[in-house]
Amino acid sequence: MTELGWLFPWLLFLHVLGAIVAFGPTFGFPIIGAMGGKEREHANFATRVSLALSRRIVLPLALTMPVTGAGMILVASIDLSSRTYWWLGLGIILYVTAVTIALTVNIPTAARIVELTSGPPPAGGGPPAGLPGLIKRVQRGGQVNAILIVVIVLLMVVKPQF
Repeated sequence: MTELGWLFPWLLFLHVLGAIVAFGPTFGFPIIGAMGGKEREHANFATRVSLALSRRIVLPLALTMPVTGAGMILVASIDLSSRTYWWLGLGIILYVTAVTIALTVNIPTAARIVELTSGPPPAGGGPPAGLPGLIKRVQRGGQVNAILIVVIVLLMVVKPQF
């Protein structure tokens, strides 16, 4: 540890708190989506709620993870190239993957769903063209991110050694 080692517990506290607040709501998105899907008149609202949570809580707090994580790495003098910390390097790669999926798939797709469902329903009563495919895309992205988050938490807590 460096002379700033006293910062480690505070950075860890902020890191864990940020992760809980950031990623906790994402595990409710499937419930919100399913409820919106069952009550079509509320589908747009359900999607807007999930999108607002993503933009206002999940993403901003998820972006604090590299700051507090890098701070802990620096004050603890962790050598990421060491075999001892392979799990940390993998966790960082999975985190970057999850954020990339959120930024390039989930958030833009949810925004497109909001656009498609904001106007009057199409003539004939069916869903707007392309909507079912977008819903499946955002669901798949959410499922992948949920798995990534669980694996990241497992790595950070267990710190497996081989």
